[in-house]
Amino acid sequence: MSFQAIGIREIETYLNRPNTSLIDLRSREEYELCHFEGARNIPYDELFEHKQYLSKNMAYILYCERGGSSLMAAKELSQEGFQVYTVVGGIRAWQETKGYD
Repeated sequence: MSFQAIGIREIETYLNRPNTSLIDLRSREEYELCHFEGARNIPYDELFEHKQYLSKNMAYILYCERGGSSLMAAKELSQEGFQVYTVVGGIRAWQETKGYD
């Protein structure tokens, strides 16, 4: 199984789909400072401990700071049969489009 990379401008299209969940892979501290609305926080280091609670009937959109951790997680989860998307450029790409530093 494979995963898809989506650009920051496409993310809203995917968020409106049924059975789709957004996962922020950054630390709890980073998540509390800024995150996509509706995202739940599962830090990358804890993701595979929580994998048993993920459903293969759901699609997961993963993001991190710049896209590296979400890319690795997407590869691993997709190999286990999960439907996964990764956000290219992570939350930084979104912040740049909004004019944040």
